[in-house]
Amino acid sequence: MGCSQWEGINGRGDNLLGYIDGGDKFAGRAYSDIENAGELEELSTLLDSPQGQEAQNMILANDCLEMYLPALQSVNGFTDPRCIIYAGIWCPTSQRVVSVFLTNRANRGINDLATLRDLFRNEYYIAADVGEEYAEGYYNRANNTFDYASTCDLSKYGVQEYV
Repeated sequence: MGCSQWEGINGRGDNLLGYIDGGDKFAGRAYSDIENAGELEELSTLLDSPQGQEAQNMILANDCLEMYLPALQSVNGFTDPRCIIYAGIWCPTSQRVVSVFLTNRANRGINDLATLRDLFRNEYYIAADVGEEYAEGYYNRANNTFDYASTCDLSKYGVQEYV
């Protein structure tokens, strides 16, 4: 969850914190307030706790089903399961940006995992309008996401091993 999603009363941060004992200390507060109060480490510890991890996984699973998968299914001809998993990992940044990014590149091999990696690695930071200073981080994220998606065992779903 990005800082912008954290903000605001009844924002995504508040929703997450509502599932964690002690989360009410941080509910309704801006990320910058928590940072300025020197409480980021305390928040990090809370979110890294077993209960915090369980809450995050529950919310992420729901987001995948309710938001990310429908956004990816709206991309015409985007069908490869590993590529959908790959793109889904990028959706928490903005499922709208990811779906537009893929739609605008639909004729460039988005159902090939290596091609998809290259597109995200070299072009996503531009599409996301985050500036050149994020290019290296997105490059590394694209490679790491590829490493994960290429090793997913989807055989029980009838998907062959990635080669």
